[in-house]
Amino acid sequence: MLVRSRMAQRLITVAPDTPIADALALSRKHRIRHLPVVQGERLVGLVTDRDIRLAIPPMWADEHEELQAALRTRTVQEVMTRELITAHPDMPIEEAGKLLYKHKIGSLPVVTGDALVGILTESDVLRAFVDLFGVNQPSSRIEVRMENRPGELARVVRVIGIEHRVNITGLVLAPTKEEYSIAIMHLQTVNPTGIIDALRRLGYTIGWPSLEIEAYGPIDSSDGHSPTRGVVSSWPE
Repeated sequence: MLVRSRMAQRLITVAPDTPIADALALSRKHRIRHLPVVQGERLVGLVTDRDIRLAIPPMWADEHEELQAALRTRTVQEVMTRELITAHPDMPIEEAGKLLYKHKIGSLPVVTGDALVGILTESDVLRAFVDLFGVNQPSSRIEVRMENRPGELARVVRVIGIEHRVNITGLVLAPTKEEYSIAIMHLQTVNPTGIIDALRRLGYTIGWPSLEIEAYGPIDSSDGHSPTRGVVSSWPE
């Protein structure tokens, strides 16, 4: 999955000489927090709702007229970020997520050369990861503990897909420091017990829905909240 498949392409932008008041009005109207700053098609900066808040002196916070006057006279170029972390349309989505996490930022302008072609936010990346996990459709979740050696994952997949004819809608390998891997799978079935039994007979340790529950026991439900063991997930769009 590449950035181009998840980035917003219908962009709301401002120019460097746009009054801060206008930028604030745009962000509120369109319910966005990041406004690329462009000259022509060239990206020159980024202004966020946080930048605008920091531009408001505390002594004006309760002085409406003085605040509005200041926001009309000051421009975006006074508060925008000029040194930007950017992405390319053909960057893998996980690399974009790594940039957001590493630099603690909320969005990545997407550029080809100096030209702005899109913007990718942390919400876009989170939604992509949710889709990759396969939880946007009815499924059952299991975790399979297997040794770190060639062929183990293929063996597990064969049991699920060939022997039981069940689709895997999402599969992620969780990193560990041990000599084994944990495959987190979403299966297109409401009852994975036959698959679980078959994998256990082959020597695999199975968590349903999680190995953490198998290790530590279910959550105490005395407060009225039940653990999610075996629950079928069905997340609405």
